[in-house]
Amino acid sequence: MIKCIEFMNEQGMLLENEYLQAVILPNRGGKAASLFCKETKMEILFQNPKGKYEEASLGSDFSKFEACGFDEAFPNVDAEVLEWNGRRLNYPDHGEIWSSAFIAEASEGQIKLTYFSKEFQYRYEKTFSLDGKRLNCSYKIVNTGRTELPCIWTMHCLVNTTPKMQLIFPPDTERVQNVFDCALLDKAETIYAFPEDRINGKSYRFDRMPGRDMVKYYVAGAVQKGYCGYDYPETNTSVRILYDEKKLPYLGCWITEGGYRGDKNCALEPCTGYYDSIGTAKRLMGSVPVLRPGIPFEFSVAIEAGCLKKN
Repeated sequence: MIKCIEFMNEQGMLLENEYLQAVILPNRGGKAASLFCKETKMEILFQNPKGKYEEASLGSDFSKFEACGFDEAFPNVDAEVLEWNGRRLNYPDHGEIWSSAFIAEASEGQIKLTYFSKEFQYRYEKTFSLDGKRLNCSYKIVNTGRTELPCIWTMHCLVNTTPKMQLIFPPDTERVQNVFDCALLDKAETIYAFPEDRINGKSYRFDRMPGRDMVKYYVAGAVQKGYCGYDYPETNTSVRILYDEKKLPYLGCWITEGGYRGDKNCALEPCTGYYDSIGTAKRLMGSVPVLRPGIPFEFSVAIEAGCLKKN
């Protein structure tokens, strides 16, 4: 079922079946603002703490607006200026998608959203649908310009946290790499053993909540399987993110337990490029993804939510 609703002063679109409810906001980056699991009566996505959305524009400072729900960072995460093949590219904070309005169409149980970038010359399409306990998200990005576009796509899906929740990483994850200097994880680019290592004389679990501050780290190198998620024992809820690891080979993890603006949320972030910045990805990995003219980049992500399985 699809119907139009009002959600936090925004015009939204509700997708619903017997297991899930999802609210999509076309004018706010086409984000999924809510994903409610009926089985466990849990809201999965971190909600807008302001209670309403403020008007952002391309190039706005991301930190001054609503970091909530599920959207995407594209064509970048960190703001930077890049010279590429004689072209000066000015990448805005967290990319263009979050602050952009999408054209929305609903038909046959699907919501299709489309955005055209004038600055970077690409067409961005995404489609939401429900299939049982899964929210399916399909993407098609086409470079409509004449030259290749260096870019990173990142799943920016902020979920609610609980003290006992467990982060589920891809199988065979052995090491993680810290993104920025912080009290908990020390220096940027430091590599640690997963799931546990000693940092400044104290044990740290990378698959648990830190209990304070904010951290971000990446699985070191490409993942072996497109599988990650969260277990919430307090609400008996399991959430899994399923995707093609060949299309999205890297995985970041963001957690704030009050360290960022007082927000409490986290996000496992499958992505096409390593370490948030196009320049840093090139430096650390020796290359950066590019979107070639006229060749579609197509992929999908599924979020599955339901009851925890008993051992």
